[in-house]
Amino acid sequence: MRAYQKQNALEFPDYWNKPVPGMGLDSRLTILGLAPGLHGANKTGQPFTGDASGTLLFRVLDHLGIRDQVRITNAVKCAPPQNKPLISERKNCQKFLREEVAAITGSGEPGVILCLGKIAHDELLRCLELKISDYPFAHEASYQLKQGLWLVDSFHCSRYNIQTNRLTEPMFRSAVQYAAQLAQLI
Repeated sequence: MRAYQKQNALEFPDYWNKPVPGMGLDSRLTILGLAPGLHGANKTGQPFTGDASGTLLFRVLDHLGIRDQVRITNAVKCAPPQNKPLISERKNCQKFLREEVAAITGSGEPGVILCLGKIAHDELLRCLELKISDYPFAHEASYQLKQGLWLVDSFHCSRYNIQTNRLTEPMFRSAVQYAAQLAQLI
């Protein structure tokens, strides 16, 4: 991963090219993606900013009127090659995800994490030391986890998923709205 970051820094010297921190206030709703996109968050230094998945995400958040009420982060903090993080890269970022989850569960407020895609879903469960097979991933699946934390799943809002109609904007809006309702934001 570090070699890939160094290569990106040489190829794209004006990009952020560092681990991308979460953005947004501490909120009852956290949106958890996979990893920064090379020409999106890796460029801007902000999750889901500057790429097609972010365009859809922010459009839906704006439609629901909750854009400024959510936290947005990724399970993996650095842009991985071919947008496919290795298991070792996922493990290296677990400590950061644990810190973010601890902030949610320690707030005393209802907490909801909307996982965008199966890898984000799996990494959240690993972070909480829960058995993945007990919580199967499915679009709009929801589970009450420990310490009052809810997990809601959505297919990732990637350009690929949209272009192949695996995920439509109404499907995505429905999942985000459900998560926001569980978090008592709407």
